[in-house]
Amino acid sequence: MFFMAHLLASVLLAWGLQMAPLSGGLLVFGALYLLARLIGLAWPSLARYARCLELGVLFCLWFSGQILLATYHVAGLVLARRIEVSPTVLAYPVARRNARHATLLGVLLTLTPGTLALEYDEQHGLLYIHALDVHQREDVTLLLSQLERRLLAWLDASKPHGEQP
Repeated sequence: MFFMAHLLASVLLAWGLQMAPLSGGLLVFGALYLLARLIGLAWPSLARYARCLELGVLFCLWFSGQILLATYHVAGLVLARRIEVSPTVLAYPVARRNARHATLLGVLLTLTPGTLALEYDEQHGLLYIHALDVHQREDVTLLLSQLERRLLAWLDASKPHGEQP
């Protein structure tokens, strides 16, 4: 049943995007999202799906902004007359000792300019990260924890309440 609702929503969204200009497609997407939220009052699985969609869009927008900020920072370092960087390797303790989550976190960090995930120590739950320019370790750790918190919120949104990750 849930698959059929997803398939119907996808077909309606594709049809709306084809028939209307971009703003009309966004209106169709918004209308389908609101419809999913309203129907989700009766079906908890559809409400979780709508919440997962909402958190996914918010995460993608936030992460795109972080990539733009990191790109601007690295470009400023490269174009400066005098390059003063302080590269550092950090050991970041991940919230969940799960290799899949650590791999996803590492991939997202590697997509961000100026950072590179080096290795994940599953026994100790540490993700080793190389950062190009670190003046204060706390700033990088705060950004990593924010990334991990938002990512896990998105991944856990589809799970029923009370289910342990």
